[in-house]
Amino acid sequence: MAIAENATELQLNSVIGFSGEVPDGLKYLPCGEYIVYPLGSIIVLRHLQENKQSFLEGHTQGVTCLAVSHDGTRLASGQTHHSGVKADVIVWDLEKAKENCRNGTPSAGGEVVHRLFQHLGKVQAVDFSCDDQFLLTLGGRDDNALVVWEAATGRPICGAPAGADAALCARWLRNRSDRLVTAGNYHLRVWQVDVALPKIQAMDAKLGQMKRVIQCLDVSPDDEVAYCGTKTGDLLRINVNRDDIQGYNDPDAVVPTLQGYSTHRYAKGIKAVRCVLNPQTGNTNVLVGSGDGTLGFMNPALNPVAGKSAALMGGVTSVSLAPDGRGAYVGTDQAMRYYVTLDMDVELRGTCHYGPIMDVVFPVDCPDLFLTCSVNDIRVWNARVRQELLRIQVPNLVCNCVGITDNGGTIVSGWTDGKVRAFFPESGRLKFVITDAHAESVTALAACHEDDSRPPWRLVTGGKDGRVRVWQITSSHQSLLHSMKEHRGEVNCIRVNAQNSQCVTASADGSCIVWDMERYVRVAAMFEPTVFRAVAYHPDESQYLTCGSNHKVTYWDAYDGSAIRVIDGGEEEMVCLDIEPQGELFISGGADKLVKVWHYDDGVEVATGVGHSGRVNALRISPDQRTVVSVGEEGAIMIWDMPDDMQSGEGKSRK
Repeated sequence: MAIAENATELQLNSVIGFSGEVPDGLKYLPCGEYIVYPLGSIIVLRHLQENKQSFLEGHTQGVTCLAVSHDGTRLASGQTHHSGVKADVIVWDLEKAKENCRNGTPSAGGEVVHRLFQHLGKVQAVDFSCDDQFLLTLGGRDDNALVVWEAATGRPICGAPAGADAALCARWLRNRSDRLVTAGNYHLRVWQVDVALPKIQAMDAKLGQMKRVIQCLDVSPDDEVAYCGTKTGDLLRINVNRDDIQGYNDPDAVVPTLQGYSTHRYAKGIKAVRCVLNPQTGNTNVLVGSGDGTLGFMNPALNPVAGKSAALMGGVTSVSLAPDGRGAYVGTDQAMRYYVTLDMDVELRGTCHYGPIMDVVFPVDCPDLFLTCSVNDIRVWNARVRQELLRIQVPNLVCNCVGITDNGGTIVSGWTDGKVRAFFPESGRLKFVITDAHAESVTALAACHEDDSRPPWRLVTGGKDGRVRVWQITSSHQSLLHSMKEHRGEVNCIRVNAQNSQCVTASADGSCIVWDMERYVRVAAMFEPTVFRAVAYHPDESQYLTCGSNHKVTYWDAYDGSAIRVIDGGEEEMVCLDIEPQGELFISGGADKLVKVWHYDDGVEVATGVGHSGRVNALRISPDQRTVVSVGEEGAIMIWDMPDDMQSGEGKSRK
């Protein structure tokens, strides 16, 4: 990700999202006041009471695992990377992150303590020993190596292949810093670590005829047994006692052994387990989270506890017990965060999209709200408190584009089934459906700047079939005014001018066409050997701005459609554009995962935002010009502060 030399850093104000697919990714801090969780390539530290955030930024790809030290001062995280490239393990200073959170400087930095390189392709798991002296890291499927590090210095102590087959999880014993457990495909191993030699030795557990893929594990408080969740949905109890490192010819007297397994099976496998000590009986119960969203207790006999279960939205991937012992934070693979008491009372604490976010839009003159669309739904957000206000669900479909009429009376959206759906913004109730808007997906749309409370009004849509269609919307029906077929590829963007006299469409066929909205004929066309992704009008409508797969931003003259200037936009495909109302600045995003602010007249990059771990699919400048909202392929919504010296007079006056 190349950043211009003279560009300032675009400050990340807040984020909405949670990478719920990361195993055991949601963590309580020991103080009980904060939680940490991954979002793409960043890690979010959030204060539970004050709703403040700070960000740990340093990974270059998506975060795959997290571990918090027992004293709450350190956090370790691993990431994924390209095959054959070493993936980072970063040790962070949580005290510095808390200070940044309290001071309201979420992106101040300074948290990186160590950056460790050993594993190729992916870091599968990390964990701190009980005394926080040592850190274990486990490589992914292509690496499959186990390494023990000195936590204070970041020095590697010893390591070994984790097993003959892939290891998927690892955990230190709770009361010993010289013994740990790894498990994965059809095996469980108990390791003895001798730091003085240094040496690490594995002993395979005797599982008999049991063949299971172990996805998660937790060690009991007395270090006697490990409870293992499997892909087939049963829970294993394995005794993890073993001999210390013996001589070469000495036989093993104590070997880890399978003690039992549950007859009850959870649908879609067990993805999270936590041992919970019952203070009344002294027994160890197991809190189990499954792939079908079930969270429940199992007793020491490995039977489900009656009445102690809850159904959550999405597969449970994280269970973090609260330090006060009253409940747990639970994360699911649909980016939902819950607080669940031990009596199974469920409280929803956080939501977001769990798939790629395709589009974002602000209502006119309303910086406090914005809309996003993704897999299965459209959501309306409060930008100030980062809270979901409304969710409009259409199951088993993807919403490719979303818009809202100028007076805010109708939300319009395009879907992969070729239909246009409109909704009431207050209730989310369906207003109308254009059933055969396009033969394939509706890929772009734009509402004309007309009052939808006084119909008729017009809506322009573009499809994967290359057609551009204009619809007349009345209170009783929706009729096709004209269908224009000149594009030979997918229509990726539509913009209507302020007077509703023209619109411009950008297509994957390398053409942008300007259409007359009265006669519905082509007025001008712009061609370039690229896949056009976005087009925008300059506020005075004297020029067009385009970007696409050629990594360029092109300025076009609106009078004759000739190219005026071409500037280099980066090293990857450019996907989206937006221009602030005075025309002094514009912003862009693309496959390089960067949000860039440009000076329009100079064509110079003046600020850059680093935070996304996937392609930036859409972005918008807020109506008050104080923030930029970007959405990405990884499912993150990021809100950036526009620097004071780059805000227009209107944005400054509102401060």
